[in-house]
Amino acid sequence: MTFYHFFNLLKNHKLPLLIAIALMVVESVVSLSVPWFAGKFSESILNGDTIFNLSYIQIALIWLSLFVLQALLRFLSTYRVNFIGAKMLTELSCRLYDHIQLLPVKYFNTTKQGETLALLSNDVTIISYFLSGILTGLVPAILILSGALILMASINTTITLIILLMVPAFFVVLKLLGRGIRPISKNLVQRQADSLAIASENFSAITLIKAFSRERVESNRFKSNAHEIQKLRKKQLKVQAVLSPVLQLLISTGVLIVVVVSAMHYQSGELTIPDLITLLMYGMLFARPMSALANLYGQVQQAVGSSHRLNDVFNISPEPTDVLNAEDHHSDEDISGVIAFNDVCFSYSEDEALLTKINIEIPAHEVSMIIGANGTGKTSLLHLLMRFILPTSGDITVGGKSLNSFGLSNLRKQIGFVSQNIVLCDGSVADNISFGYPQASFEAIEYVAKQAGAHQFITELNQGYQTQVGEGGVLLSGGQKQRISLARALMSNPSVLLLDEPTSMIDKEGTVEFTSMLQQLLKTQTVIMVSHDEKLTSIADHIYVMKNGQLINTDNKQE
Repeated sequence: MTFYHFFNLLKNHKLPLLIAIALMVVESVVSLSVPWFAGKFSESILNGDTIFNLSYIQIALIWLSLFVLQALLRFLSTYRVNFIGAKMLTELSCRLYDHIQLLPVKYFNTTKQGETLALLSNDVTIISYFLSGILTGLVPAILILSGALILMASINTTITLIILLMVPAFFVVLKLLGRGIRPISKNLVQRQADSLAIASENFSAITLIKAFSRERVESNRFKSNAHEIQKLRKKQLKVQAVLSPVLQLLISTGVLIVVVVSAMHYQSGELTIPDLITLLMYGMLFARPMSALANLYGQVQQAVGSSHRLNDVFNISPEPTDVLNAEDHHSDEDISGVIAFNDVCFSYSEDEALLTKINIEIPAHEVSMIIGANGTGKTSLLHLLMRFILPTSGDITVGGKSLNSFGLSNLRKQIGFVSQNIVLCDGSVADNISFGYPQASFEAIEYVAKQAGAHQFITELNQGYQTQVGEGGVLLSGGQKQRISLARALMSNPSVLLLDEPTSMIDKEGTVEFTSMLQQLLKTQTVIMVSHDEKLTSIADHIYVMKNGQLINTDNKQE
């Protein structure tokens, strides 16, 4: 995808854009007629002639009517263009959001949140405004420029040529002064994204910052980035500040030359007063789109920079929405049977392998527990089953069928996953339990809450199941969040249940109760637990040890 691919957004708004452009064209024609009427009006006063047998008052009223029509046309065109821009902004931002949601988990692990937010808030706005406002505005600008030149040439060719010769000088200066804008704009947007990232990260970890009294450190970090933004803005504003007066000087010099030459032609009798008035008004009209074109270079560079950043994201391949192996697919089948790892290898970097040649079978409808030191790849193993990540080599099968042959959405709906890092949404307890099934009845929500051992504490909350949990579940304890997360996973009645440190946030008394509850709950499902809690070994049918990139079956849970 290139910068020009974004022009396809215009195709969805052809008719409204054509109407807006037509209004702009009519406004331009009206604008071009105003100097002509001014010349004729002054001619009728000076020479006593009449235009179409109209009196001075009638000519003045027609002239006023043109001003009113011009204002009305500008209102209609401006409103339409801005509304089209708003629609394009909605369309592009939704398209970008949908694409980002489908990107692999790796993208979110390696990209700052602030950079992604900057794409959605800043870059899409720049592109939408450029396509709807700047490009469409070129049509009337070019029409006025060409129309004014033709009409000036019909009055006096010499003066028109002088004005025309000044245009290349105008654009040469524009190019020379404007070439420094692009790198500044690029760096500025990157720094703004960094600022968003710092703020987002710090607000998410505010308790950590307060616990270690890092407010001043983080404040200095934010200020340092803010001052860098200020320096870049200073450079940008300096270029823009130089650009505007220099261009204004060129335009003013041009006007002065035109006035002097016009006065000379008037003295020689080649120009009349009405012609002089008309010519000068066309000169001023000609200057208006030239001023707009003065900003065009910087706006194009800004839009190109935004398009490159958006393209970088759009060019990242999303997760497959369907099966990977189309010839042998089981997209709608149940995920059941023995889970087998066949020569599975995985690494986050090329330098160091995390999992090496794992060959093991995990029985169906039994509880398997994986133990091992931190950082040995236990959680990564669960992520492979969820297809958050893909094996570097080898294959994973369920019931003899490749994991890649199942539709991704179907696969994840049939696997209940309780992550070690529990994430709750800002909503009610009921909303979080039914997150994957918003159409679930209250009875179904209450049922899985009882299964997860969460019903009792939920009913003790001020508003029960309608209690708001806060952003990230900050209003609940770790153990409460863990039980709600388990209830959420059970909501889909999964064939496979993956539990990553399910008792890490529960106290000893709660762990005993939780273990007893799990023993009753996990009789009909294939369960894989990752835990350091030795008490959970009592409910495990099989125990595996993760060590040196290998998953070893102890075949004796007493070990």
